[in-house]
Amino acid sequence: MNFLILGLITFPLLSVKALAQPISYPVADSVTIAANNAPEKDLDKFTDMIFYRLHPQLNDRKIRSNETQYINEWAAIRKVLRDGNLVYEQGCNVRLEWRLSEYDTPGRFGVGLVAFSSVLNKVADAVFYTRYPGLGYRRIQPDETRLVSEWSKIRRGVSLIDPCFY
Repeated sequence: MNFLILGLITFPLLSVKALAQPISYPVADSVTIAANNAPEKDLDKFTDMIFYRLHPQLNDRKIRSNETQYINEWAAIRKVLRDGNLVYEQGCNVRLEWRLSEYDTPGRFGVGLVAFSSVLNKVADAVFYTRYPGLGYRRIQPDETRLVSEWSKIRRGVSLIDPCFY
């Protein structure tokens, strides 16, 4: 009871000006909210979507335990997404949802690309260097045409992921 009385006595001591000020709460943008907080099911959903775009011949079947290259690629894609590349924001259905933080931007009338997503570049890098671990993430040289072609094929595989795919 003494605490209640103390509270009633001290309340009038607060200035009226302080009470009139609106309380401002920090508002986090979608990237801040998303940093490493995407639920496992959403990480898995996006990882599957990207992985199966790269491997349509698998027809969305489960990866078998002896398919270590596929397992490694799937894990590499998931790591890129988990590292803050999914954001929780308003989606195509006008509701909050998990999305890639960046998509490729198609050119006028859908012809060509105007802007390339750095997230999808990271995905292509992750898959490529999983296939070629001996390169140790070094830059591909222009004269290494076979490697350039392989990386480009991977990048094209994820290039036109639809932001409203589900």
